[in-house]
Amino acid sequence: MSAFPTGCTQVDFGFPKMVILCAPATNISPAGTVPTVAEFQAVIATGGSDVVVINDIANGVKLPGEKQEITGAETADNLPETISEMEGITGNLKRFNATILADLEALNCHKRLRVWYITNKGWCFGGTRGYISSNYVSDWAHDGFGGRSYIPLEFKWMREDYTTACSQDLDYLDLTNAS
Repeated sequence: MSAFPTGCTQVDFGFPKMVILCAPATNISPAGTVPTVAEFQAVIATGGSDVVVINDIANGVKLPGEKQEITGAETADNLPETISEMEGITGNLKRFNATILADLEALNCHKRLRVWYITNKGWCFGGTRGYISSNYVSDWAHDGFGGRSYIPLEFKWMREDYTTACSQDLDYLDLTNAS
């Protein structure tokens, strides 16, 4: 008998590969549980500087949830109780130019952003309105001689429910700012 499961039907969602950032007031009204590729393209075409697509995130990682709990006498049965959970993604943007830097800087006037992330397998996460995240996009970094410049990305949001609305379409991977 194999020591590893061999018949699992678990879905391989992949790893975060790209991010779509929108100003909070950007009008996206999807017909389904997640905006389709065509709905994103329509918003990108009319959104101007309020929508930025970040492609080719290196080292994209979905962070494990950070739970905030109450314990002991604060609960009815003295068992820990989760009151909120924070999720997020991180990665590095290694292929960028002055236009991408200007696009990201244009979003700096917003304290919050709506975030959708797309995995390398074409899965789009973020539901109908995107995850509401604090806006922190760092300036580009350079680790020294022989290193390559990059922009570290980290987006975190409060998990509002325990359902994960997502959709798979490999055409998500073709989205760009120039759509």
